[in-house]
Amino acid sequence: MLIDSHAHIYDELFLPEGGAQTIIDGMKKDKLEYIVCVGCDVPTSRQCVKLADNHGNIYATVGVHPYYPETVTPENLKILAELAKNKKVVAIGEFGLDFHREGSPRELQMQAMKAQYDLARELELPQVYHIRDGYGEFTDFIRTRDFPNGAILHCFSSSAEVAEIAVKKGFYVSFSGTLTYRNAKNLHRAAEAVPLDRLLVETDSPYLVPAGAETELNYPRNVALVAKKLAELKGVSYAEIEKATNANTKRAFNIE
Repeated sequence: MLIDSHAHIYDELFLPEGGAQTIIDGMKKDKLEYIVCVGCDVPTSRQCVKLADNHGNIYATVGVHPYYPETVTPENLKILAELAKNKKVVAIGEFGLDFHREGSPRELQMQAMKAQYDLARELELPQVYHIRDGYGEFTDFIRTRDFPNGAILHCFSSSAEVAEIAVKKGFYVSFSGTLTYRNAKNLHRAAEAVPLDRLLVETDSPYLVPAGAETELNYPRNVALVAKKLAELKGVSYAEIEKATNANTKRAFNIE
């Protein structure tokens, strides 16, 4: 059994196929023990908590994606803090830096990241980071901070050197379907560099469909393709990756 450590099963793209409920109903068949449902703003954070409340095999995170830094207001931080009181909420996130597209000012993103870092520290919860085209600023940020409750660098897309910096600061590094792409040589080297006890697998569904998937949308079951590629890169068996990433995810999110 695998754990999809980062998925957006509430996404409207899944509705024509029955939405989150269909995904959850199929988890046993898909050999998934748990799915961590990740919030991107206050409304989706609420959706994640509701799904986790209603299903034993779903856990939730609450946070604001860097696309929406203007919504990280004192009022919304209070809402996130209240949601985080739920025992099924296992982290604050996803939050961080995304400089890939225009429209989200960098300074606002930095402020929003700092505010959610502080919230996670206050609540003594792990942190889930989304970083895209902002790894220089991210490494500067983490060098001067501590992460006593742990942190996850989701959908990793940088170099082995950055991965090593994050691991030294106590991060887990999570790989998605992009790891399966033939031209992702730098990402392959990064996966090889991360110790086995710091690796997570995810889909980021419905996005980033892995190579070899039979669906246009990405589903949590496709996390098996990520695990398969990771086993190949690490030179270990699929069963070893399954065992390690399962244990790592439970440890990273304090899931018993």
